[in-house]
Amino acid sequence: MNRHRVSAGVVLVAFLMLVAGCQAPAVPSTDGPDDPDPEAVFEAAFVHAEDLEAVSGERTTVVTAGDETQAERVAVTERPYAEYRSEVLESERADREGALYVSNAAGSWWYDPTANTVSVYEANESYESEAVRMARADVAADRLEYYDLEYRGTETVADREAHVLDVTAKDEAVTDGVSVLVGDTEFVYALETVDPADELEVTEQTVWIDAEYDYPLKERVVSEDVDGEPYEFTERFETVIFNDVDEGTSAFDPPENATADDLE
Repeated sequence: MNRHRVSAGVVLVAFLMLVAGCQAPAVPSTDGPDDPDPEAVFEAAFVHAEDLEAVSGERTTVVTAGDETQAERVAVTERPYAEYRSEVLESERADREGALYVSNAAGSWWYDPTANTVSVYEANESYESEAVRMARADVAADRLEYYDLEYRGTETVADREAHVLDVTAKDEAVTDGVSVLVGDTEFVYALETVDPADELEVTEQTVWIDAEYDYPLKERVVSEDVDGEPYEFTERFETVIFNDVDEGTSAFDPPENATADDLE
C-alpha cells in the first residue's frame, strides 16, 4: 500500500525522500575499488537489511522555491514494511502542526487537528509485510532500468554512516515529478510559489542510505518548472534509532468528536 497521498498533477518517480538541513554537506569519503555495487545500494533502499525490525526518529524537511523557504519537523516510527506512523511536530504552516498519519495492514488514517477530521481508508483485505517487501523489490528492479547510478562514498547523517548515491534518469520521460519514497509530497506544494498543476522536472537527486540497515536517511532533489524556475526539496533524519520501538506504533484512536470521512 502506498502510504502517501499525492497532490493532483504530481507524477511520482518511485524513489526516496527523507531529509533536510541547512548545513553544508560534508565531503564524502571514498574507498576506491572496495566501494559497494551502486545497484545493490539502490535496491537496498527499497528492501532493507534482514535484521531491521523497527525505525524511529525525527526528520526535518526544507522546501525552497525562489526566495521562499518553508520547513517542518516530523516524528516518525515504522515497522517495515506494513506499519508506519508520522506526526508533524513543528511547521511553518500552522494547519499542518499536529497532523497525524497512521498505516497498518488493515488500512490508513489521516488526522487533521485543525478541522478535527479523520480520513479513513480500509483495505479490502489484510496484507502481510512480506508481500509488501516483495512488491518493493519488484519496484527497485524496475527502477534500475531507468536510472544511472554513481556511488559517492560515505557521509555521516544523524550520527550514522551512510552510503551516498547520485541518481540520474536515463530518459526524460522519468524526470517529471517529485521523487518520493519516504516523506510528504503535499508539503512541496505548500509553498505559495509552487503550482500543483505544474510538472516539475527533476534535475538532480542524491540519496543517503544507512550503511548498516540499508534504510534511507536523507534525500535531496532539485527540480525545475516549465519556466526553468528551480525548486529544492531536502529531507533528513536528525535523530534515528533502529530496532527499539514500542508496541502500538500503528494504533490510532481518533478523538470522539472527530468527523470521519471514509475513502474508497
